[in-house]
Amino acid sequence: MDIHIDYPGRIKKITEGMKSSGIDLFLATRGKSVNYIGGAFIPWRSVAPVSKDGYVGLNTLLMDCERLKDDSWLKNIVPCAPLPGMELWEVTVQQIKSLGFENATIGLEMGHSPRMIAGFLFATEYEYLKEALPNARFVNSLELMDQATFVKEPAEIRLMRQAAAIADAAQERVMESLYVGITELEIAGIGELEMRKLGSEFHWPVTGSDEIASGYRTWYSLGGCTPPTDKVVQRGENLLVDMHPTYKQYYSDLSHNYILGKPTAKQQKLADAYLKTSEKLISSLKAGSTVGEVWNTINDEVTKLGYVDYTLPGFGHGLGVVGHEWYPAILNNDEFRDVVLEENVVEVAALVINVPDVGGMRLECPVRVTSSGGEMLTTTPLELTILDA
Repeated sequence: MDIHIDYPGRIKKITEGMKSSGIDLFLATRGKSVNYIGGAFIPWRSVAPVSKDGYVGLNTLLMDCERLKDDSWLKNIVPCAPLPGMELWEVTVQQIKSLGFENATIGLEMGHSPRMIAGFLFATEYEYLKEALPNARFVNSLELMDQATFVKEPAEIRLMRQAAAIADAAQERVMESLYVGITELEIAGIGELEMRKLGSEFHWPVTGSDEIASGYRTWYSLGGCTPPTDKVVQRGENLLVDMHPTYKQYYSDLSHNYILGKPTAKQQKLADAYLKTSEKLISSLKAGSTVGEVWNTINDEVTKLGYVDYTLPGFGHGLGVVGHEWYPAILNNDEFRDVVLEENVVEVAALVINVPDVGGMRLECPVRVTSSGGEMLTTTPLELTILDA
C-alpha cells in the first residue's frame, strides 16, 4: 500500500508550535517523536533536532544510519556511537553550536509515564546539556509533540485501517484454530504468523508477545497484562486473545474474548455487562467530549451493573506511530481529565473486567473519534465468541 505522507507539512506544524511557545530549537527524544519526524523505524536512543527556521535531522546509532538513510525522508542523518567524539550528546551539542543555538531557548522532552521505553530525557543527559550549554535556556516541551500527533492525518488513518484489518485477520485465523488443549503460546504463534503474512512488521508492546490468557489467568485482580504461557486452554474457560500488529510504523491493538464450550450463568452475565459497557464506551468517544466525561460515563455504567470493583479504572489509551501508546489515556487524572477529544483522534477503547472464579474479559480496539461517536477501525465483533468444544 503506497501512502503519501507530507513530512515537510509535519515539520511546519511542529515549527509553528515552537514559534507560538517561544522555542528556537527542539530536541525530540521520545520514540513517538523521532519516528513521527523521521518517518522510519528508529529503535535506538536518538535525537531529532528541529529548528524554528526549518532545520530537521536525526542523530542516531552509527550501525543503523545507512538503513535509515534508505528508509527515512530525512537528509541530515548523523552517526553516533559510544566512542570518543561520537557520543550522542557530544555530537548533538556540537551540532547546536554549529547551528548557532548555544544561547537559544531549547525545548526538551522531560517527564515520566508507565511506558518503559517512552524516551523521555534522562537526568544525566539534562545535566550534560546544562553544563555544555550554560547560556541556553531549557524548557519542557512535551505538549509540542503531543499536540502535533494528537489528530491523525488522513494518510495516518489509512495506515491504521490497514493495521486494524491485519488484527482482524489474526483473530479470524485464531478462531478457526482453537481447540481444547491448545496452549496460549501456540495461539500467540498462530496470530503472529498470520499478521506477518499480511505485512505486520513487528509486535510492538513491551510484553514480548501478543497477550493471551485463559482460565484463572484472565481474572487476575485488576490485571491487564498477560504474556502467553504454556498453560493449556480447557473447556469452559474464558480465553482472551490480544493482537498487536504494526504496519508501516503504525500500530493497531485488538483484544477479543472466547469460550470453548457453553458459558456458565455467571460467565454469561459478565459477557452481557461487558458488551453493554463496551458499546457505551465506543459511542462516548465523541468530538467535543473531555476524557473526564468519557471516564465518568463508563465508571457510572460498571457501577450500575455491579462490576466496578472488578474493573480496571482506565478505559483507553492513545494510538498512532511507533512509540505512541499513551497520549491521551482515558484516565481520571490531572494529566488527561480535561483533554478535549477532536475529530480524527484515534484512541484504543479499553475495558478490563476480571471476576475471580468466573472469568476476565478485555476490550481493546482502535476507534476514530467523530462528531457522532466512535468509529471502530476493526470489524471483529465486540460480543463474546462462543465456540463448540
